[in-house]
Amino acid sequence: MFSESTLLVRPEHLNHHGFLFGGRLLEWLDEQAYIAAVSCVKPEANLVTIGIDRVAFKHAVRQGSLLRFRSLPVHVGHTSLTVFTQVFLLGADELVDIFSAYVTFVCLDKKTKPRPIARLLRKPFTCDKLPSPEQRQHWHEVERARQNRKQHPRVFSS
Repeated sequence: MFSESTLLVRPEHLNHHGFLFGGRLLEWLDEQAYIAAVSCVKPEANLVTIGIDRVAFKHAVRQGSLLRFRSLPVHVGHTSLTVFTQVFLLGADELVDIFSAYVTFVCLDKKTKPRPIARLLRKPFTCDKLPSPEQRQHWHEVERARQNRKQHPRVFSS
């Protein structure tokens, strides 16, 4: 279930100030989280990104940097799967934490309507079956955020 990869920051990934463009990092985040998510489901599951939370960049990234992405599925809802992804800057001696976020995917049917995900999981995924305290902590954080969204819905007007 755990996924890890390393990417090289090249000149075409930079903004006009010479730093990694934030939108590119979000694209990579979404892609890396998706790879971890699809490893949990059967091939017939159709997952699409529905949300990314806690977008906060901690460090600037320059050309030539190596970024390590670690993605871990941490929560399953009725129609959704949430992945926690951390992004680290590889340094000479240590990893520097530059970004982390929860990425939530929803499972869609052929008519693009949300569908239950439980039968499409490769194996059961519940809080009590998660192998580490860290994963269980993430599960509870996702649950708290879900409850908060239910209690305080955002209303957008045009």
